[in-house]
Amino acid sequence: MVEKEQRINIALSGGPCTGKSTLAAYLTYRLKMEGFDYDSIGEESRRLKTEFGQFESPVERCYMWMQQDREERRSNAQDGFITDTPLFHLFIGARLYQATRKDLMVVRELQRQSISATERYEIIAIAQDPREFPYKTDNSRSSEEETSTKLHGMMRNFIELYFPEKLLLVSGTPEERGDQVVTQLKILRAIRANELLNTEQNLS
Repeated sequence: MVEKEQRINIALSGGPCTGKSTLAAYLTYRLKMEGFDYDSIGEESRRLKTEFGQFESPVERCYMWMQQDREERRSNAQDGFITDTPLFHLFIGARLYQATRKDLMVVRELQRQSISATERYEIIAIAQDPREFPYKTDNSRSSEEETSTKLHGMMRNFIELYFPEKLLLVSGTPEERGDQVVTQLKILRAIRANELLNTEQNLS
């Protein structure tokens, strides 16, 4: 049985084309090579878009939220999971498409659920400069560069408002960003180990 309190989950945030997927792949490889056991949580919306097409309405994004949440809850790796689609991304995206009172109701519920779910991430890394890498489009990315930059800012604002202590601004190449995340991970692991040692000493 995995002890949840010993796990350190890593969320990679940011707008489209800010290096999240590349960093996730690098971190998964890097941590495995260093002996860590991490699950990589895929972006469920890519699979769903293939089946249903582009999602826009808040209700559709609520469905994607539930599917993504299910994948995170399935993770049982010893050390945690890495996701490049943290759940609050779906709340942020839904805000762009709210048009009716019913949409607003869904967005508010997504906000409530996202704030609660974000507690499970111990590190939330986001690019300091969203345009550090050239913007590109692909079959799963429909946003224009201006929208991507706006989303990036909204995501960073969400983290700074609700979870500033978890925020890790990263920059540089994927390898340099990976170094920054791994350094923060090892700091947190050292703090956890020290807290556990102090607890054991107090009980003895």
